Amino acid sequence: MPLKRFVKLMRRFFFSFLLIVIISILSSCKSKEVMIPSYVYLSPGQLITKSDGTQGYSSAKIEDFYLFSNGETRGVMSVNSRVPLQNIGKTTLKISPGIKFNGLAEQRAIYPLFNYYSKDFNLSENKVDTIKPVFTYVENALFPFIEDFDGSGINLEYSTQFKSNGDTLVKDNSSSSWIPGKNSGKITLNSTNPQDILMMYSKVYSSWPRFTPFFLEMDYKGNIPITVGLITTEISTGTVKFKTLYITNPKSDWNKLYLDLETEINTAGTNMQFRLFFSFAKAGVTNPEAWLDNLKVIYLD
Repeated sequence: MPLKRFVKLMRRFFFSFLLIVIISILSSCKSKEVMIPSYVYLSPGQLITKSDGTQGYSSAKIEDFYLFSNGETRGVMSVNSRVPLQNIGKTTLKISPGIKFNGLAEQRAIYPLFNYYSKDFNLSENKVDTIKPVFTYVENALFPFIEDFDGSGINLEYSTQFKSNGDTLVKDNSSSSWIPGKNSGKITLNSTNPQDILMMYSKVYSSWPRFTPFFLEMDYKGNIPITVGLITTEISTGTVKFKTLYITNPKSDWNKLYLDLETEINTAGTNMQFRLFFSFAKAGVTNPEAWLDNLKVIYLD
């Protein structure tokens, strides 16, 4: 091959190789570009209940947010957190509310009795959009039992076996109530025997369905533990069983409990009657007292 032709071919090869290298470098740089995220700030959620009182007051304790953007799961986020998103432009954000299931910090779950919150946002790079989620109860939620202590009576009755003189449940609208000026139920244990227990029941229910989400919601505080349980009665035999479901720790500030009833109702079987019970013991405390409010039994129809 003539030398000139060889040199010419080598030049072409060199320039072709150089072009390939440059394109590869540019492509590599482009693939390593980091997208500038948008951000959302997750404010505490709010529950809104019906104005006719059929869902009780709008008491809720939402611990977590389950975040979805354009149908994709983004994870479980804490309240009051700033979350980066790889979404720019119109984005549909959905948030499902999370609770402490059965009051346990290690058991977090989406609360199935609340609707999720959904809203479209126009997200921008490096911009923070604030989300204030609003939740409502799902449309097929039923409320067989509500006690907020603002009615004419009290939907709880004393146990004749566990009630001593001086142990009482009264309506209290002082500064200690859930909303000062509105009533909460105040339990005071003033009987002389330190071993005395005060127990109270709901009315009897015989038509609670099985295999559906079923919860007790309860606001409480006090310097003594509160035992929450379920009484089951087999209608055909009259067999009665008491089952303790949860014992609260003393709380100086109001706390909220979401207690699963479905498991016990399913286990009890058919042809059963049910009653909730709440019991209070002095536990060696001077001036033992506790408060209850916003008691709700809720299930899905």
